[in-house]
Amino acid sequence: MKNKVPGVILLAALLLLLLAPLARAQSPGAARPVDYALATGAKLTGYLSLPPDYQQGQKYPAILLLHGGRGDDVKELRNRTAGLLKAGPVKKHLCRRYVVFSAAYQSQYLGSPQEIDSLAAALKTLAGLPQVDRTRLAALGVSHGGYLALMCAGHTRMPVQIKAAVSVSGVVDVAAFLQHRHRPSLWGKFAKGGNPPELAASPAVRALGWPPEKDAKTQGNYARVSVLTYVDNFQAPVLVIHGTKDHLVPISQARKLKEALEQRQKVFEYLEVPTGQIGGHFIFVTSQAVWAKIDAFLQKYL
Repeated sequence: MKNKVPGVILLAALLLLLLAPLARAQSPGAARPVDYALATGAKLTGYLSLPPDYQQGQKYPAILLLHGGRGDDVKELRNRTAGLLKAGPVKKHLCRRYVVFSAAYQSQYLGSPQEIDSLAAALKTLAGLPQVDRTRLAALGVSHGGYLALMCAGHTRMPVQIKAAVSVSGVVDVAAFLQHRHRPSLWGKFAKGGNPPELAASPAVRALGWPPEKDAKTQGNYARVSVLTYVDNFQAPVLVIHGTKDHLVPISQARKLKEALEQRQKVFEYLEVPTGQIGGHFIFVTSQAVWAKIDAFLQKYL
């Protein structure tokens, strides 16, 4: 009998060692990877955070968190996705109260088919998690992610209806955004004619055509990827936040959306944050006013 005791203890110790990583990965407040697949079979990895006071078996309101930029390889994409959950304001304002799923997405350009497929798959994955109340979902994104948060509210291919959408520094009109980004005045010798060198290399330009008003087909291509095309479909309240001198995504983008929301009598809130050109695009991580507005909006509608 004495010889068996050490073996039992050893077995128990081994089980604890095996189960400990799983327990840590699923502990409240700690981000853990969640894999999901697109209809094409491509696989993506998002990161899930549970609130610190999470109670097993209960369902919580949840936020689909959408990072900026595209992420051109798997490593960079995972860094962007996991890194956004580690941002101080996200941890302080979102992770303490909500289930937060920082989603990855494949993208060739704003509104590309791969991107919309990724967005739909991420939203479906979030809604299906056992910790989540699928009737209380919000999408929140910054920059490129702000564009996607708005698409969650209006695009016809979304599999689940959300209750609120928050766009910070987000693109709205892809054609106008690309015209701003590739304007000749930014490119020295091209200012007096010709196209900037990045224009020919742009995946969006190659896929959609250029200029945006070239012909009916090109106009239709840009309409398909414009948030403005889908405003009529918005059922959820929308919060639009933008810096007044954002040097990457101009304030005119937010103002166009505000006008469209007003014309269609949609439920929305709007905040322009006074900024300089330096830092104007990064109010998501620098502005207390931004987070006060987000907190109040989510508590009101989610």
